Amino acid sequence: MHQRLEDLPLEEFAIIVDGHSKATFSTREGAHRAAIELKGRFPAIQIKVYDAAARQTEFT
Repeated sequence: MHQRLEDLPLEEFAIIVDGHSKATFSTREGAHRAAIELKGRFPAIQIKVYDAAARQTEFT
């Protein structure tokens, strides 16, 4: 599933939960910590961290 461009931030990092951008963070580490915490609470959801500068997502 492709993320709509208007849903993604232009800078910083974002958490994408089940295909929807949910929160932005100023650091990669902050986004990863939040993603790991969410995944621990809700193991069935798919969480990615989006890097706006690189325009890439990575699974957590």
